[in-house]
Amino acid sequence: MMNAPSSAEHEALLLCARRRLDHEQTSRLRILARQELDWEYLYKLARRHSLVPLFYYQIERAAGKDIPAPVLQRLRKDYQENSARNLILTNEMVSIIRELEVNGIEAIPYKGPALAITAYDNPDLRRYIDLDLMVRKDDVSAARDLLIARGYKPARNLDQRQQALLLTTQHNIQFSRDEGRLIVELHWRVATQLFAASVSAEDLWPNLGTVKLGNVSLKTLSIEDLLFCLCVHGSRHLWERLSWICDVAALITACPTIDWPQLVQRAQRTDTERMLFLGLHLATQLGGASLPKGIETQVAGDSSVLALAGAITERLFNGTLQVPPTPREIFRYNFSVRKSWKSRARYCLSTLRPSDSDLGTISLPRFLGFGYYLLRPFRLFTQNHSAKPVSENSGRRAANSQLLR
Repeated sequence: MMNAPSSAEHEALLLCARRRLDHEQTSRLRILARQELDWEYLYKLARRHSLVPLFYYQIERAAGKDIPAPVLQRLRKDYQENSARNLILTNEMVSIIRELEVNGIEAIPYKGPALAITAYDNPDLRRYIDLDLMVRKDDVSAARDLLIARGYKPARNLDQRQQALLLTTQHNIQFSRDEGRLIVELHWRVATQLFAASVSAEDLWPNLGTVKLGNVSLKTLSIEDLLFCLCVHGSRHLWERLSWICDVAALITACPTIDWPQLVQRAQRTDTERMLFLGLHLATQLGGASLPKGIETQVAGDSSVLALAGAITERLFNGTLQVPPTPREIFRYNFSVRKSWKSRARYCLSTLRPSDSDLGTISLPRFLGFGYYLLRPFRLFTQNHSAKPVSENSGRRAANSQLLR
């Protein structure tokens, strides 16, 4: 069983990181707010975990009168700025999807505003930095050209041969414009094929649902597929943000009709069952979600899930804002989060496949294309030995990104 965070600041953050608070939780939050909390640390912790909007929303409603005025003012300012930015991002996302649609390309919003509405019923309660869109693999090139025509620039300047290799080895590509203020990620898989027995965009299309953003209705992932994607995404990044766990918990709470057998079957087919169970367990222990008894029993029956969850919780609440995991920790985690040796071997191979960074840094002629695979271990070694601790605002592009691709 995981040990609950002991400090009052951690308890307050966890209470605020829920979709809804009951009377008892509201009372407890009010009591905590009246204590001598380290508000500066709590604020930085909320920022570190991308939880400022939800933190402000819950604590202001529960204990607004007990919060020091400067703290409340700063939180309110951040909340309002986030709401304004979210509106800009949502409008941009709808515009991109409509333009893609006009050009015969179907794009599905993945996380971002669609997740905020589905899980929280309020687009202002979630912070999203970029816009994630799922497209069919065959449409990536055309979608790329359209984004470039809109003023976006790809993160890496790749020629056609490198782009073709990227489609095979990776699962997404990033674009930005306005000096990085607008970021779009095109996904054609949930994860790379070797990270797990990956699910492609085409696998998700038959189960699509809809989400309403204001007066606009858009197609989106089914609840089961969205939950699956969130758990795989969190596992790819070692669950380093509490907000990712909160998203899983909020989605479970908001959607009582989840088809659990279908969800578990997909995870079993793709060798991601332990990743799914880990996300579900963290959501119950830290996010207050409730699982059906049968699923809860399955999760509790995997001792590796419980051990991984304990280690993740310890990292989340160890008193530091952010210290990147070492390469050894990353490998140990990725071995433990996989059940079969086949899956573990596939992960080892995935770390040796060239990333967009490799392709963008080194341009090799066609007949030397195999050289990317030979250079990859060397680049991994140099990157991991030159990695420095990251700041609280450095986001998810932490020192582990290369090993997690």
